[in-house]
Amino acid sequence: MNRKLSFSAGCRLELTLLVFAVLWGWLFHRPPLGDLHWSLTAALIGVVAAIPPFLLFLWTLKSRLRVWSRHKELMEAFLQPLFGNWSIMQLTLISVCAGISEEALFRGAIQGSLADHVGLGVALIMASLLFGAFHLITWTYAIIAAFIGAYLGLLWIWTGNLLAPIVTHAVYDIAALVYFFNVYDRR
Repeated sequence: MNRKLSFSAGCRLELTLLVFAVLWGWLFHRPPLGDLHWSLTAALIGVVAAIPPFLLFLWTLKSRLRVWSRHKELMEAFLQPLFGNWSIMQLTLISVCAGISEEALFRGAIQGSLADHVGLGVALIMASLLFGAFHLITWTYAIIAAFIGAYLGLLWIWTGNLLAPIVTHAVYDIAALVYFFNVYDRR
């Protein structure tokens, strides 16, 4: 796969999600980034909140449980052709784009507008399930993503600031991708 083309396609996908977030927000009168406010506290909470999912990621890579071994094999087969030749800068940029775009769509637009209509708990569950479905690379990955989506949604509810889950999402993606492609020993 052409390295430049795949990076460009990844960026376009993430920006398309941002467009969907804006359209959803317009349709449901809920600006997807309406709860985004600069705050050093929220940014630091976001960085610290990236640690538990990253530790879970490291555990899944080292686990000898069959479900994680099979998941790891499928992830290697799927992710290596997509991201394997990307530079650390490209992995960082796509991670930041994913943090902003996916949180704007799944938390700011979908969870926020659903909360206005069906309540906070149902909105959290629905947005998390959609987030998991969006990440349906494998069933295991989709389930993990749904739980991480719930974690990010709870983080947003707790802080009241979309900056915290955006930072958590971006920092987690950067750490996981850079580790997986530059540090992790596949033997």
